[in-house]
Amino acid sequence: MPANSLFHRMAIASWIVLVLPLLACAQNSDAVSFTAYADAREVVQNSYLEVTFTLKNADGTNFSPPRFQDFKVLSGPSQGFQTTIVNGRMSKEITYSYRLQPQRKGTLTIGPASITVGGRTLQTQPLEIAVVEGASQPGNGSDEVYLKARLSPALDATRSVYLGQQLAVDYILYTRVDVQGLTAASESTYDGFFMREVHQYDNRVVREVVNGVQYVSRILKRVILYPQQTGPLTIDPLSIVAGVPLPGQRPSGFFSRPDMRRVPIASQPIRLNVKPLPLPQPAGFSNITGNFTLAAALARNTLTTDDALSLVLTFEGEGDLKRVQAPPLDFPADFEVYDPKVLEEDYIDVTAGSKGRKKFEYLLVPKKAGSYTLQPRVVVFNTDSMAYQTLTTVPLKVEIRQGNGEKKSGLIAGAPENQGLYPPRQTIRLATGGGGFFGTPVFWGLLLLPIIVTGSWLIYRQVQNSKPPVDPVLLQQQRARRAALARLQAAEKHRQAKESRAFYEEVERALLGYVSDKRQIDRANLTKANVLAQLQELGASDTETNQFMGLLRTCEMALYAGKDNADAMEATYTQAAAWLAEMEEATR
Repeated sequence: MPANSLFHRMAIASWIVLVLPLLACAQNSDAVSFTAYADAREVVQNSYLEVTFTLKNADGTNFSPPRFQDFKVLSGPSQGFQTTIVNGRMSKEITYSYRLQPQRKGTLTIGPASITVGGRTLQTQPLEIAVVEGASQPGNGSDEVYLKARLSPALDATRSVYLGQQLAVDYILYTRVDVQGLTAASESTYDGFFMREVHQYDNRVVREVVNGVQYVSRILKRVILYPQQTGPLTIDPLSIVAGVPLPGQRPSGFFSRPDMRRVPIASQPIRLNVKPLPLPQPAGFSNITGNFTLAAALARNTLTTDDALSLVLTFEGEGDLKRVQAPPLDFPADFEVYDPKVLEEDYIDVTAGSKGRKKFEYLLVPKKAGSYTLQPRVVVFNTDSMAYQTLTTVPLKVEIRQGNGEKKSGLIAGAPENQGLYPPRQTIRLATGGGGFFGTPVFWGLLLLPIIVTGSWLIYRQVQNSKPPVDPVLLQQQRARRAALARLQAAEKHRQAKESRAFYEEVERALLGYVSDKRQIDRANLTKANVLAQLQELGASDTETNQFMGLLRTCEMALYAGKDNADAMEATYTQAAAWLAEMEEATR
């Protein structure tokens, strides 16, 4: 195959490997959006803020910023691009950032920005920024960094929740200095709560004005709490130690670090009043508290009286999933209902908080044929409306046909034998074919294979150990003939190719190598002066010795005198092969 064709195919294969996963991820990408974000809703006059316009999951053209009336543009636009793939879902962002300085006090408006995507124009929502006058004296330094535990605005105002109601607590760091190190000291044990720590939240820096002083804030930690008992409960402070540079320092080098002072800070405790659910409770209340949606699904809607029906009930929303138990459902009397089981229980962290999903499976066995409508209803306490609510699914139509009386036990996966769903068999029949893997020839072959291999290896070792040890010297002498013949075969190829120099080199190596291997002498130590003595030690006759020396002189003359006669090469090859055969006969 030509090299360029191979390279072309490899390039195509590499393109497929790289691009197909991205195309698959692109199909799972989120919706297109164009939004505006300001890192401050309130700033001090003569301060600044940053505004970012973000286009998600699309490529845009003709970006047009707002007029920024009443603002001075300090820098921008700074454009950024980011692509992420999480759990097979790809998202990408294009950002346009500006740094703005307000020119007057009051409530200022940043108008919408626009961009063109796929032939249509997208616009952001306008932003309102409150510009206030700063404090004349920003403080004595004791408030340069502090920590605050914050609830949602509604809960922060009342400090009152219901039993099982979900609440989020954000621990926010406020600072006017460059904090370069944070160390956790202690945290609440959250007595009386079920606690979940959230790892996905918006931890971007936000500029806030507190008592006329401009701060930079960001969320350090977020927890989700579910009250498990009524009455007064307290969330103890979170304590940390912050590293703050000493004032008046100048960097002495690129790698230098300023001297730090350790500042212990702690949030204020949060005291809550946990109320029981209001009375009277409606009939059929499920003891589920939260803001949930309800959905139901059937594995199939057409079956016989010999089949079992699987109905999956799904709760999804905000609330304590541990308190969500399978509610009793009102099924028609023509169905035999078995205890439900939990299929799934997962929490999903989102930017605004946390959501959960829990699924239950109900197994139903129809007693007679007919058409039925299943519509589960569950009564819950909704923590948003602070009222009881009946959740209802869409109607599910089921058509039951008369069966033949033979229950199909395989329809209920994992059902215990003592569940009483189907009557036990009165007889046991042994399968005559296709009875599985055990007992088959393949089974016995695989079972005996390790034993056979181990036994064969032990027998081989025993036989080898019983043999007399091989003398390595004798072994090398026996290999001398094979090595010499191999070199002569190489010489013959050179002769046929009329390569005289290579031919005589191989003949010389064959002769000297033979004596060297037979006598266990290194080739470098074999000279003309001692080769005669080595031949006598091998038992060579005077004729054989003279033939050997004559062959060496022929090779020497050919290598140094340029002898390349074809007949001479053939005669040399014949003489060398004959001498080798005679020596093997003499040394036996």
